[in-house]
Amino acid sequence: MQFKGRVLAESGRALEFASIYVKELDLTTFSSEKGDFSISYPASLKQFQIRITSVGKLSVEQQVTLPVAAPTIFRLKELTLTLKEVTVNPMFRDISKSNSSIIFDEEAIERVQAFSLIDILNTIPGRATVAPNINAPQTITLRGNLGGNYDLNNSLGIPIIIDGVTQSNDANMQSRSVSQFGMAGSILGGANATNASDVPFQGMDLRDIPVETIEKVEVIQGVASAEYGEMTDGAILVDRKAGAGPYQFTTSINGGSTNYSIGKGFKLPQQWGAVNLGLNYAISNPDPRDKVKQYARVATSLIWSKNFSKDLKNTFSFDYNRRSDDIKMDPDDGQMQKSFSKNSGIRISNRFNLKLNTALAKQLNITASYSESNQHTFKQWLINRGPVGYTNKDTTGIYEGIFSGGRVLTEEEIIGHPVTASAGLRFNTFFQLAGMTHAISYGANYNYSNNGGKGIISDPYKPRWIDAYGQNARAYSFESVDAMQNVGLFLTDNFSFHFFGKRVNSNFGLRYDQQNGIGNLQPRLSSRIVLDKRWDLNLAFGVSTKSPTLAHRYPAPTYLDIPLILAVNANDALYLVYTQKYQADNSHLKPSRATQAEIGLSYNGGFINSRLNMYYKSNRNGFRSVQQFREITLPVFEYRYDETSRQIVYNETGAMQTFHNYSDNSIQNAVSSNTYGFDWLVSTRNIPAINTSLTASTSFILGDEDSRYLTMDKLASPLTINGQNIWYLLFQPNSDDTKYKVTSKLSTNTHVPKLGFVVSTMLDVFWLSRTKGMGEAVIYAKGYVDTQGRQVLFEKGEQLEGASKVREISSFEQPMAYANFNISVAKEIKKNLRISIAAYNVFDIRPEYTTVNPTNNIETTVIYNSPVSLTGSISIKF
Repeated sequence: MQFKGRVLAESGRALEFASIYVKELDLTTFSSEKGDFSISYPASLKQFQIRITSVGKLSVEQQVTLPVAAPTIFRLKELTLTLKEVTVNPMFRDISKSNSSIIFDEEAIERVQAFSLIDILNTIPGRATVAPNINAPQTITLRGNLGGNYDLNNSLGIPIIIDGVTQSNDANMQSRSVSQFGMAGSILGGANATNASDVPFQGMDLRDIPVETIEKVEVIQGVASAEYGEMTDGAILVDRKAGAGPYQFTTSINGGSTNYSIGKGFKLPQQWGAVNLGLNYAISNPDPRDKVKQYARVATSLIWSKNFSKDLKNTFSFDYNRRSDDIKMDPDDGQMQKSFSKNSGIRISNRFNLKLNTALAKQLNITASYSESNQHTFKQWLINRGPVGYTNKDTTGIYEGIFSGGRVLTEEEIIGHPVTASAGLRFNTFFQLAGMTHAISYGANYNYSNNGGKGIISDPYKPRWIDAYGQNARAYSFESVDAMQNVGLFLTDNFSFHFFGKRVNSNFGLRYDQQNGIGNLQPRLSSRIVLDKRWDLNLAFGVSTKSPTLAHRYPAPTYLDIPLILAVNANDALYLVYTQKYQADNSHLKPSRATQAEIGLSYNGGFINSRLNMYYKSNRNGFRSVQQFREITLPVFEYRYDETSRQIVYNETGAMQTFHNYSDNSIQNAVSSNTYGFDWLVSTRNIPAINTSLTASTSFILGDEDSRYLTMDKLASPLTINGQNIWYLLFQPNSDDTKYKVTSKLSTNTHVPKLGFVVSTMLDVFWLSRTKGMGEAVIYAKGYVDTQGRQVLFEKGEQLEGASKVREISSFEQPMAYANFNISVAKEIKKNLRISIAAYNVFDIRPEYTTVNPTNNIETTVIYNSPVSLTGSISIKF
């Protein structure tokens, strides 16, 4: 059976490249040059829900009763503030991709006045609405609140998928030696610090993604369709504008940040389709008075769409991005500190959509993408220090090192050249079985990641760190790193049936991924039970996995440098050192894994709508660096000054010495957590008397660390256990926290269509935030490391005398509830000029809380909320 339609503008002009999505068939198609489209469907299907979107037009969504004899005409209105109803808030939608999707349409995106994608995502329930900030890295976490390594893993497990292509960060290796500094500490500038510029071990830096070319954003917070792999904590789906459209110039200013963007959709002659061009430039300085810190971004895009026939559409895109994140040298800084992080790269991708008319496939989609970029991270620091021994050899053995001292302009430098490629194959079909219509999608994904950069560059005469944690930096080339390849297969079945008289719409999927040489089977199921015309019950369950990145798999080797002689006199100096090299083998790393369950209840009362989503998420095998001590036995040396040769000479004494206090960090699957929570959203339609709609949401999230590994602690002096001198005990990890918080959002939208005027307010309320630690307690070792390096666990409940320590984990509780009030105003003039102003924390609500440490009487003051901030925007269409 065929359903035929035509998409037109209000003027009657045909709209080419309009996107048509049918939920029941999990099918997307596009309109032709004449605006025509057709959808094949099984004769047993009596109705379906269709959604049509087009650039610059108000989306249409309606239920279609089948069959329909004549082609159906869909007229899309121009997207303007003079329309009777305009959607400016994100919306929960029931789609086959997920039960917990939040959709931002084109108007909702434009109203945010965003400098980057993160500003849009900050408006979803549970997140704080804050002023745009592109001066520090911005990554996203969903349904997580534990911080530290937990947030790194959460962010890593959220793919950013633009036009069907995943923007991978798996080839990013811009970090110091993990063995020396640990995973979070290896990021230049420190994880999440204001002067950190790179984001290895986690998801994409969302500052690099401008929003002016975006048509739709879908946020999947929970269980996603089995079509999506390489994810554990949700997904962000971004669709960019494609098709003819007017010139649009937009500029926004907030403090020291300015954003410029211009775009245009051109219809090409002789049926060559349409080209969309976009150019964005943003520059930011957090303190315009000194101009020391500066972030600059250039992003360009070209998207060519062409219908080669009524059954074949192809979309080709080319993107060039350049980012420069500088901290310039302050002329008054005696330490001459400066740093920069630069990244420039291209991405080429292609999407191929072909309608078929076979039993095995009604539609074929092929995607392919290739990207490469150049990364350069640099930091310098002028240091004054006395003569210290230093070494930089990259082999195991005893040798004479070198000395460093005086005024040294130290440097850290990392050069990367990440390369990623991906391909996807997806088929759609349907058939009738057991009285049910089954809409089937199946296919495969392939992802490739590599990094051929120069890597960590180490100048032995300009060392930044000397004997830090018993190690010194060495050069490490990324060119020797093996490529990473992951393959996935998926099958989904979208079907409906009746259960005790209630209609049930379900999507069952099965996915298999081969990640880091390890196979994982991932079942996923989501269902919507239609209780009556107003009430729906949603259920979902799913398993998903994320592979380690190149930075996790191939950290720099460990070099433990143990001084044996350090002697200096007026005539000579000697630094005799032993280096032990360990080459990390992380082939054992498993993909991180998440198991999620969701239940939701929806009410659609016409005037009042409500949605309650409750969820549970179990994360396992997350990545973190774990400290491990090494026991090394070396010969003892003696030395003396030889007057004849005027040198320090040395020789072995024949004695041996064992060193117990040298350690390094290795990356392990050592992060586990449980997360519980709910999001409750209530909204009203427009109240005619005041032209205002209301939306209120409340979010609760509880995160519970569930550590399942043992940490190694070194003793000041050995214990005798079973006749052995034991130096290392095994304990439960130092943190075992439970964190929970409760937040609410209350927003109003007052819309006066005749004036093209909208006033929006948003009140964020932070009711409660609390961390429950274990407090001070004596804990006993779970085991020890014997003289052979083996871990030996005590019997359950066994407590060995002397094998204990006092652990103190502080608890925290937000001392008061506080709020943050934001307001934005938009005025449209003749449908082609829009002026917008947004004020963040407009009442300057900044409560303070001071605590005094009883041990040292040091006061600590916490200030909640940021100062008042204004964003002004102008958008012109011509």
